Amino acid sequence: MNINLKQLEVWFITGSQQLYGPAALKQVAANSRQVAQALNDAPGIPVRVVFQPVVKSPEEATALCQQANVTPNCIGLITWCHTFSPSKMWINGLKQLQKPIAHLH
Repeated sequence: MNINLKQLEVWFITGSQQLYGPAALKQVAANSRQVAQALNDAPGIPVRVVFQPVVKSPEEATALCQQANVTPNCIGLITWCHTFSPSKMWINGLKQLQKPIAHLH
């Protein structure tokens, strides 16, 4: 049985906060999109790396983790926190996450 690995996805998700303002969040999203694209284009990564919108609240983090759980083609997450402070907003979502995660520092 051959598996087409390009049908599988790893989601690239960045955590940030509203307090940085719209301009900073727009730049964070642009930077995150660029990192996701570079990973997606890397020949050593056999699956698709898919940018997801910047997560700015515990509710968004939890919803995203729940969505990953029920998306069959999503096989894991790559996360990056724009600053240290939003890290704790992931706790509830990560408790529910049933897929692998890699966190970039």
